[in-house]
Amino acid sequence: MNRGLGDWAWACIVAIVLLGAAAAIVFLLHPGTGQGQLGWTAGLLPGSLVGALLLGVVQDLMPHAQRAGYLAVTIVFSFLWYFLIAYVVVKISRTAAGAGKA
Repeated sequence: MNRGLGDWAWACIVAIVLLGAAAAIVFLLHPGTGQGQLGWTAGLLPGSLVGALLLGVVQDLMPHAQRAGYLAVTIVFSFLWYFLIAYVVVKISRTAAGAGKA
């Protein structure tokens, strides 16, 4: 009855790979110029939108930790976003594969 890795483990692996690819594209390749860069960042790292909203709070509480706080919030929320998407896809694919066997 061993199915190997659980759904959450596969979703975590996929989320890490997707987050790494998105970060590499945004921070290493620098697609777009000016406002185009903002669009790429918001599209590939959706946690940056949450980070931008919370930037004012972090700036008021700890001005010296503004950049680190923004990056931490961006990475955490982007990982959660990719994890939720991957978990739903893994769950649907396992359910569809299991229904085909019956």
